[in-house]
Amino acid sequence: MTMRSHIHLACVAAAGLSMAACSSSSLRVGGAPEASVKNCVAAAARELRVPPGSIVVDSGTTPRDGVYTINLKVGPQGRSAVCTTDENSAVLGVVYKRPE
Repeated sequence: MTMRSHIHLACVAAAGLSMAACSSSSLRVGGAPEASVKNCVAAAARELRVPPGSIVVDSGTTPRDGVYTINLKVGPQGRSAVCTTDENSAVLGVVYKRPE
Protein backbone atom coordinates (compact mmCIF):
# COMPACT_ATOMS: atom_id res chain seq x y z
CA MET A 1 0.00 0.00 0.00
CA THR A 2 1.36 3.43 -0.89
CA MET A 3 1.72 6.31 1.56
CA ARG A 4 -1.03 8.13 -0.32
CA SER A 5 -3.34 5.13 0.22
CA HIS A 6 -2.51 5.03 3.94
CA ILE A 7 -3.27 8.72 4.28
CA HIS A 8 -6.54 8.41 2.40
CA LEU A 9 -7.59 5.52 4.63
CA ALA A 10 -6.62 7.55 7.70
CA CYS A 11 -8.83 10.39 6.49
CA VAL A 12 -11.70 8.01 5.92
CA ALA A 13 -11.21 6.44 9.33
CA ALA A 14 -11.02 9.86 10.97
CA ALA A 15 -14.13 11.00 9.17
CA GLY A 16 -15.83 7.73 10.01
CA LEU A 17 -18.44 7.72 7.27
CA SER A 18 -17.13 7.94 3.75
CA MET A 19 -14.24 8.90 1.52
CA ALA A 20 -16.15 12.01 0.51
CA ALA A 21 -15.69 13.36 4.01
CA CYS A 22 -11.96 13.73 3.38
CA SER A 23 -11.48 16.56 0.92
CA SER A 24 -7.80 15.91 0.36
CA SER A 25 -5.64 12.82 0.36
CA SER A 26 -2.41 14.80 0.54
CA LEU A 27 -0.03 14.30 3.46
CA ARG A 28 -0.37 17.89 4.61
CA VAL A 29 -3.38 20.17 4.84
CA GLY A 30 -2.20 23.74 4.45
CA GLY A 31 1.23 22.70 5.70
CA ALA A 32 -0.08 20.83 8.74
CA PRO A 33 1.36 17.33 9.24
CA GLU A 34 -0.94 14.31 8.99
CA ALA A 35 -0.70 13.74 12.76
CA SER A 36 -1.96 17.28 13.42
CA VAL A 37 -4.94 16.70 11.14
CA LYS A 38 -5.83 13.39 12.84
CA ASN A 39 -5.37 14.86 16.31
CA CYS A 40 -7.60 17.83 15.42
CA VAL A 41 -10.42 15.58 14.22
CA ALA A 42 -10.20 13.50 17.42
CA ALA A 43 -10.01 16.58 19.67
CA ALA A 44 -12.89 18.30 17.86
CA ALA A 45 -15.08 15.22 18.32
CA ARG A 46 -14.32 15.23 22.06
CA GLU A 47 -14.45 18.98 22.68
CA LEU A 48 -17.45 19.76 20.51
CA ARG A 49 -19.26 16.55 21.49
CA VAL A 50 -19.96 15.33 17.98
CA PRO A 51 -19.22 12.02 16.25
CA PRO A 52 -15.87 11.99 14.38
CA GLY A 53 -17.82 11.11 11.22
CA SER A 54 -19.51 14.51 11.29
CA ILE A 55 -16.19 16.38 11.02
CA VAL A 56 -14.71 17.28 7.64
CA VAL A 57 -11.22 18.72 7.25
CA ASP A 58 -11.69 21.88 5.20
CA SER A 59 -8.28 23.57 4.92
CA GLY A 60 -5.23 24.51 6.91
CA THR A 61 -2.60 27.18 7.32
CA THR A 62 0.70 27.72 9.02
CA PRO A 63 0.37 31.20 10.51
CA ARG A 64 3.82 30.99 12.11
CA ASP A 65 6.58 28.41 12.35
CA GLY A 66 5.57 25.40 14.38
CA VAL A 67 1.89 26.30 14.82
CA TYR A 68 -0.70 24.86 12.47
CA THR A 69 -4.29 25.98 12.06
CA ILE A 70 -6.77 23.49 10.62
CA ASN A 71 -10.24 24.58 9.56
CA LEU A 72 -13.02 22.07 10.09
CA LYS A 73 -16.67 21.75 9.09
CA VAL A 74 -18.72 20.21 11.89
CA GLY A 75 -22.08 18.53 11.86
CA PRO A 76 -24.78 18.33 9.22
CA GLN A 77 -24.90 22.13 8.91
CA GLY A 78 -21.14 22.28 8.33
CA ARG A 79 -20.54 24.72 11.16
CA SER A 80 -17.02 26.19 10.95
CA ALA A 81 -14.50 25.36 13.64
CA VAL A 82 -10.77 25.89 13.95
CA CYS A 83 -8.14 23.71 15.59
CA THR A 84 -4.54 24.67 16.34
CA THR A 85 -1.62 22.34 16.97
CA ASP A 86 2.01 22.83 17.88
CA GLU A 87 5.08 21.53 16.03
CA ASN A 88 4.65 18.14 17.77
CA SER A 89 1.02 17.83 16.57
CA ALA A 90 -0.32 18.38 20.09
CA VAL A 91 -3.70 20.13 19.97
CA LEU A 92 -3.59 23.59 21.54
CA GLY A 93 -7.29 24.29 21.14
CA VAL A 94 -10.53 23.69 19.24
CA VAL A 95 -13.25 26.33 18.96
CA TYR A 96 -16.25 27.09 16.83
CA LYS A 97 -15.82 30.17 14.63
CA ARG A 98 -18.32 32.99 14.95
CA PRO A 99 -21.09 32.84 12.38
CA GLU A 100 -20.50 35.33 9.59
